[in-house]
Amino acid sequence: MKKLTVTLVIGALACLLAMPAPASAVQFGLKAGANSANLTGQDAQDIETTIKTKLGFVGGIFLNFPMGSVFSLQLEGLYTMKGSEMIVTGTDPFTGKLYANYIEIPLLLKFRIPTPGISPFVFAGASVGFKLSEKLTEDGQEVPLEEAFFKNNDYGAIFGGGLNIGGHFHLDVRYSMGLEKVISTIEGETPLDIKNGVWSATIGIGF
Repeated sequence: MKKLTVTLVIGALACLLAMPAPASAVQFGLKAGANSANLTGQDAQDIETTIKTKLGFVGGIFLNFPMGSVFSLQLEGLYTMKGSEMIVTGTDPFTGKLYANYIEIPLLLKFRIPTPGISPFVFAGASVGFKLSEKLTEDGQEVPLEEAFFKNNDYGAIFGGGLNIGGHFHLDVRYSMGLEKVISTIEGETPLDIKNGVWSATIGIGF
């Protein structure tokens, strides 16, 4: 699944960059906003651990390639902060945070309702992420990691919608559903069913 996702994203990127479209037809833009990140999956919680959402930043650039009056392909390059907060009870209770920061490349198919002034749109697509850094804290103190906690790559599906205002300003809300089990394990061990799940809200401007 992850090899197929990477192949599709890289292949689509190559096709988009080679597409002979007029410069005015392709819209370049900037976007930024906030994440509400969590860890999901059957192994994400146990009887002594409560997983809570962690707020973070998301922002980057996008290229929008029109495909007629209502459809377009949008390629993005984002810096995104994922991870989770956790409350551990039991004999050694503590409150911790897991940080995982990525460069993420989503490829989205957008459908826009061409109403004057404000145009609603919906979109769906796939993404591939490359881990930049990670950190674990317990009760506010950083815990040194002898080995990587998160895998180097993440893969997911994205669904969302938003508003295009005046052709240049964009508001969107999306959910990024992780498809990769992101916790590193020793070779031969069964991977833990723990994945990234992120709600994002962003504001963008296109040029």
